Amino acid sequence: MWLANPVIAVLIATGVWWLSTGLVLLMVHWSIRNKLGPWQLLPLVTLVGVAGFLLLLKGSEMQTPLGSYAGFFGALLVWAWHETTFLTGMVTGRSKQECPPDAKGAARFVAAWKAVCDHEIALLVTAVFLWFVLADAPNTFGLATFGLLWGMRISAKLLIFLGARHAISGLMPPGIVHLKTYFNTGRTTPFFPLLLAIAVGLFAVLVTGAMNAHSAYSSVGHILLAAFMALAIIEHLILVLPVSDMALWRWAVPKGAREKRSNPPAHEFAPASVGVKRGMETR
Repeated sequence: MWLANPVIAVLIATGVWWLSTGLVLLMVHWSIRNKLGPWQLLPLVTLVGVAGFLLLLKGSEMQTPLGSYAGFFGALLVWAWHETTFLTGMVTGRSKQECPPDAKGAARFVAAWKAVCDHEIALLVTAVFLWFVLADAPNTFGLATFGLLWGMRISAKLLIFLGARHAISGLMPPGIVHLKTYFNTGRTTPFFPLLLAIAVGLFAVLVTGAMNAHSAYSSVGHILLAAFMALAIIEHLILVLPVSDMALWRWAVPKGAREKRSNPPAHEFAPASVGVKRGMETR
Protein backbone atom coordinates (compact mmCIF):
# COMPACT_ATOMS: atom_id res chain seq x y z
CA MET A 1 0.00 0.00 0.00
CA TRP A 2 1.52 3.30 -1.07
CA LEU A 3 0.37 5.10 2.09
CA ALA A 4 2.71 2.86 4.09
CA ASN A 5 5.75 4.03 2.12
CA PRO A 6 8.08 5.91 4.52
CA VAL A 7 9.00 8.53 1.90
CA ILE A 8 5.32 9.22 1.18
CA ALA A 9 4.60 9.56 4.91
CA VAL A 10 7.44 12.07 5.39
CA LEU A 11 6.35 14.09 2.35
CA ILE A 12 2.74 14.15 3.53
CA ALA A 13 3.74 15.25 7.05
CA THR A 14 5.98 18.02 5.69
CA GLY A 15 3.39 19.20 3.19
CA VAL A 16 0.62 19.23 5.79
CA TRP A 17 2.82 21.19 8.23
CA TRP A 18 3.50 23.85 5.60
CA LEU A 19 -0.04 24.00 4.22
CA SER A 20 -1.94 23.89 7.51
CA THR A 21 0.16 26.69 9.00
CA GLY A 22 -0.37 28.81 5.91
CA LEU A 23 -4.11 28.16 5.78
CA VAL A 24 -4.60 29.20 9.40
CA LEU A 25 -2.66 32.43 8.76
CA LEU A 26 -4.59 32.99 5.56
CA MET A 27 -7.94 32.55 7.35
CA VAL A 28 -6.96 34.94 10.13
CA HIS A 29 -5.79 37.66 7.74
CA TRP A 30 -8.80 37.09 5.47
CA SER A 31 -11.13 37.78 8.39
CA ILE A 32 -9.21 40.97 9.18
CA ARG A 33 -9.24 42.15 5.58
CA ASN A 34 -12.99 41.56 5.33
CA LYS A 35 -13.59 43.26 8.68
CA LEU A 36 -15.02 40.15 10.27
CA GLY A 37 -14.82 40.03 14.04
CA PRO A 38 -12.97 37.04 15.52
CA TRP A 39 -16.21 35.64 16.91
CA GLN A 40 -17.79 35.66 13.45
CA LEU A 41 -15.07 33.23 12.43
CA LEU A 42 -15.74 30.93 15.38
CA PRO A 43 -18.59 28.83 13.86
CA LEU A 44 -16.48 27.88 10.82
CA VAL A 45 -13.42 27.12 12.92
CA THR A 46 -15.51 25.07 15.35
CA LEU A 47 -16.82 22.94 12.48
CA VAL A 48 -13.21 22.25 11.53
CA GLY A 49 -12.42 21.27 15.13
CA VAL A 50 -15.44 18.96 15.36
CA ALA A 51 -14.45 17.32 12.06
CA GLY A 52 -10.99 16.80 13.51
CA PHE A 53 -12.36 15.13 16.62
CA LEU A 54 -14.51 12.80 14.52
CA LEU A 55 -11.43 11.90 12.46
CA LEU A 56 -9.56 11.19 15.66
CA LEU A 57 -12.32 8.85 16.80
CA LYS A 58 -12.43 7.06 13.45
CA GLY A 59 -8.68 6.71 13.18
CA SER A 60 -8.38 5.38 16.72
CA GLU A 61 -10.52 2.38 15.76
CA MET A 62 -8.40 1.40 12.73
CA GLN A 63 -5.12 -0.47 13.07
CA THR A 64 -4.17 0.36 9.50
CA PRO A 65 -2.00 3.04 7.84
CA LEU A 66 -5.20 4.88 6.93
CA GLY A 67 -6.18 4.90 10.60
CA SER A 68 -2.85 6.47 11.57
CA TYR A 69 -3.27 9.13 8.87
CA ALA A 70 -6.85 9.80 10.02
CA GLY A 71 -5.74 10.29 13.62
CA PHE A 72 -2.85 12.48 12.49
CA PHE A 73 -5.04 14.75 10.35
CA GLY A 74 -7.75 14.80 13.02
CA ALA A 75 -5.30 16.02 15.65
CA LEU A 76 -4.12 18.76 13.28
CA LEU A 77 -7.68 19.96 12.72
CA VAL A 78 -8.36 20.10 16.45
CA TRP A 79 -5.07 21.95 16.86
CA ALA A 80 -6.12 24.36 14.09
CA TRP A 81 -9.14 25.35 16.20
CA HIS A 82 -6.87 26.33 19.07
CA GLU A 83 -4.39 28.03 16.76
CA THR A 84 -7.04 30.14 15.03
CA THR A 85 -8.75 31.21 18.24
CA PHE A 86 -5.36 32.22 19.60
CA LEU A 87 -4.06 34.10 16.57
CA THR A 88 -7.29 36.08 16.25
CA GLY A 89 -7.14 37.03 19.91
CA MET A 90 -10.33 35.16 20.81
CA VAL A 91 -8.65 32.88 23.35
CA THR A 92 -5.41 34.27 24.73
CA GLY A 93 -5.41 35.40 28.36
CA ARG A 94 -7.16 37.53 30.91
CA SER A 95 -4.73 40.39 30.34
CA LYS A 96 -4.61 42.13 26.98
CA GLN A 97 -1.95 44.57 28.12
CA GLU A 98 1.68 44.75 27.12
CA CYS A 99 4.30 43.52 29.55
CA PRO A 100 5.23 46.24 32.09
CA PRO A 101 8.68 47.56 31.05
CA ASP A 102 10.08 47.10 34.55
CA ALA A 103 8.75 43.56 35.08
CA LYS A 104 11.48 41.04 35.83
CA GLY A 105 11.79 37.53 37.17
CA ALA A 106 8.64 36.14 38.77
CA ALA A 107 6.66 39.31 38.06
CA ARG A 108 7.38 38.99 34.35
CA PHE A 109 6.42 35.32 34.38
CA VAL A 110 3.11 36.08 36.13
CA ALA A 111 2.36 38.86 33.65
CA ALA A 112 3.14 36.52 30.73
CA TRP A 113 0.92 33.79 32.22
CA LYS A 114 -2.00 36.20 32.55
CA ALA A 115 -1.53 37.13 28.88
CA VAL A 116 -1.88 33.53 27.61
CA CYS A 117 -3.50 31.55 30.44
CA ASP A 118 -6.89 31.01 28.79
CA HIS A 119 -5.19 29.50 25.74
CA GLU A 120 -3.02 27.27 27.92
CA ILE A 121 -5.99 26.08 29.97
CA ALA A 122 -7.98 25.34 26.80
CA LEU A 123 -5.11 23.20 25.48
CA LEU A 124 -4.84 21.37 28.80
CA VAL A 125 -8.57 20.66 28.95
CA THR A 126 -8.52 19.40 25.35
CA ALA A 127 -5.52 17.15 26.02
CA VAL A 128 -7.12 15.65 29.14
CA PHE A 129 -10.42 15.11 27.31
CA LEU A 130 -8.70 13.40 24.37
CA TRP A 131 -6.73 11.22 26.78
CA PHE A 132 -9.87 9.95 28.51
CA VAL A 133 -11.59 9.29 25.18
CA LEU A 134 -8.70 7.78 23.20
CA ALA A 135 -6.11 6.37 25.61
CA ASP A 136 -7.48 2.82 25.46
CA ALA A 137 -8.20 2.84 21.71
CA PRO A 138 -6.46 0.37 19.36
CA ASN A 139 -4.68 3.18 17.50
CA THR A 140 -3.43 6.08 19.63
CA PHE A 141 -1.27 7.90 17.08
CA GLY A 142 -3.83 10.69 16.75
CA LEU A 143 -3.66 11.27 20.50
CA ALA A 144 0.15 11.13 20.33
CA THR A 145 0.13 13.74 17.55
CA PHE A 146 -1.82 16.21 19.68
CA GLY A 147 0.49 15.48 22.61
CA LEU A 148 3.56 16.12 20.46
CA LEU A 149 2.17 19.40 19.14
CA TRP A 150 1.34 20.50 22.68
CA GLY A 151 4.71 19.51 24.13
CA MET A 152 6.75 21.22 21.44
CA ARG A 153 4.57 24.34 21.68
CA ILE A 154 5.37 24.55 25.40
CA SER A 155 9.06 24.10 24.61
CA ALA A 156 8.96 26.89 22.04
CA LYS A 157 7.13 29.20 24.46
CA LEU A 158 9.73 28.60 27.15
CA LEU A 159 12.52 29.21 24.66
CA ILE A 160 11.14 32.54 23.47
CA PHE A 161 10.27 33.66 27.00
CA LEU A 162 13.69 32.75 28.40
CA GLY A 163 15.60 34.08 25.41
CA ALA A 164 15.77 33.52 21.65
CA ARG A 165 17.68 36.16 19.71
CA HIS A 166 15.90 35.69 16.40
CA ALA A 167 12.33 35.01 17.51
CA ILE A 168 11.15 38.03 15.52
CA SER A 169 8.68 37.01 12.83
CA GLY A 170 6.67 38.90 10.26
CA LEU A 171 3.80 36.44 10.59
CA MET A 172 2.20 37.69 13.79
CA PRO A 173 -1.41 38.86 13.26
CA PRO A 174 -2.54 42.11 14.90
CA GLY A 175 -4.90 40.30 17.31
CA ILE A 176 -1.95 39.17 19.44
CA VAL A 177 0.48 41.99 18.73
CA HIS A 178 0.64 42.89 22.43
CA LEU A 179 2.29 39.54 23.19
CA LYS A 180 5.50 40.63 21.50
CA THR A 181 6.41 42.56 24.63
CA TYR A 182 6.74 39.33 26.59
CA PHE A 183 9.40 37.83 24.34
CA ASN A 184 13.08 38.08 25.15
CA THR A 185 15.28 38.57 22.09
CA GLY A 186 18.17 40.19 23.91
CA ARG A 187 19.97 36.88 24.25
CA THR A 188 19.66 33.16 23.63
CA THR A 189 18.94 31.33 26.86
CA PRO A 190 21.58 28.84 28.09
CA PHE A 191 18.70 26.35 28.44
CA PHE A 192 18.39 26.15 24.63
CA PRO A 193 20.85 23.22 24.30
CA LEU A 194 18.81 21.29 26.89
CA LEU A 195 15.52 21.94 25.07
CA LEU A 196 17.15 20.96 21.79
CA ALA A 197 18.67 17.80 23.27
CA ILE A 198 15.27 16.69 24.58
CA ALA A 199 13.72 17.27 21.16
CA VAL A 200 16.50 15.40 19.35
CA GLY A 201 16.24 12.54 21.85
CA LEU A 202 12.51 12.24 21.26
CA PHE A 203 13.11 12.29 17.50
CA ALA A 204 15.59 9.40 17.88
CA VAL A 205 13.04 7.44 19.93
CA LEU A 206 10.38 7.92 17.24
CA VAL A 207 12.75 6.91 14.44
CA THR A 208 13.73 3.81 16.40
CA GLY A 209 10.05 3.04 16.92
CA ALA A 210 9.42 3.29 13.18
CA MET A 211 12.35 0.99 12.40
CA ASN A 212 11.24 -1.62 14.94
CA ALA A 213 7.50 -1.44 14.23
CA HIS A 214 5.83 -4.82 13.63
CA SER A 215 2.81 -3.45 11.79
CA ALA A 216 2.21 -1.01 8.94
CA TYR A 217 -0.02 1.31 10.99
CA SER A 218 2.61 1.56 13.74
CA SER A 219 5.38 2.26 11.23
CA VAL A 220 3.35 5.01 9.55
CA GLY A 221 2.35 6.52 12.88
CA HIS A 222 5.93 6.68 14.12
CA ILE A 223 7.16 8.15 10.82
CA LEU A 224 4.51 10.89 10.86
CA LEU A 225 5.43 11.79 14.43
CA ALA A 226 9.16 11.68 13.69
CA ALA A 227 8.69 13.97 10.69
CA PHE A 228 6.78 16.48 12.82
CA MET A 229 9.43 16.20 15.53
CA ALA A 230 12.11 17.05 12.96
CA LEU A 231 10.09 20.05 11.80
CA ALA A 232 9.69 21.19 15.41
CA ILE A 233 13.46 21.01 15.84
CA ILE A 234 13.89 23.17 12.74
CA GLU A 235 11.38 25.67 14.15
CA HIS A 236 13.37 25.84 17.40
CA LEU A 237 16.56 26.49 15.43
CA ILE A 238 14.85 29.26 13.44
CA LEU A 239 14.16 31.04 16.72
CA VAL A 240 17.86 31.34 17.56
CA LEU A 241 19.51 31.52 14.13
CA PRO A 242 19.52 34.57 11.80
CA VAL A 243 16.99 33.12 9.35
CA SER A 244 13.41 34.14 8.58
CA ASP A 245 10.25 32.05 8.39
CA MET A 246 8.50 34.66 6.25
CA ALA A 247 9.61 33.09 2.97
CA LEU A 248 7.79 29.84 3.79
CA TRP A 249 4.38 31.48 4.31
CA ARG A 250 4.63 34.77 2.45
CA TRP A 251 1.62 33.70 0.37
CA ALA A 252 -0.54 33.52 3.50
CA VAL A 253 0.09 37.09 4.68
CA PRO A 254 -1.25 40.13 2.74
CA LYS A 255 1.40 42.43 1.31
CA GLY A 256 0.37 45.35 3.52
CA ALA A 257 0.63 43.25 6.67
CA ARG A 258 4.04 41.92 5.58
CA GLU A 259 5.38 45.41 5.07
CA LYS A 260 4.05 46.57 8.42
CA ARG A 261 5.57 43.62 10.25
CA SER A 262 8.91 43.94 8.44
CA ASN A 263 9.19 47.61 9.38
CA PRO A 264 8.22 47.78 13.06
CA PRO A 265 8.78 50.86 15.22
CA ALA A 266 12.29 51.31 16.53
CA HIS A 267 11.22 50.74 20.17
CA GLU A 268 10.37 47.14 19.34
CA PHE A 269 14.06 46.38 18.99
CA ALA A 270 15.04 47.56 22.47
CA PRO A 271 17.22 45.07 24.40
CA ALA A 272 15.40 42.65 26.67
CA SER A 273 16.95 44.29 29.71
CA VAL A 274 15.13 47.52 28.85
CA GLY A 275 11.78 45.97 28.01
CA VAL A 276 11.43 42.37 26.99
CA LYS A 277 10.02 41.86 23.60
CA ARG A 278 8.02 40.36 21.15
CA GLY A 279 6.45 37.70 19.61
CA MET A 280 4.32 35.23 18.09
CA GLU A 281 4.07 31.66 19.24
CA THR A 282 5.59 28.83 17.11
CA ARG A 283 3.54 26.32 15.22
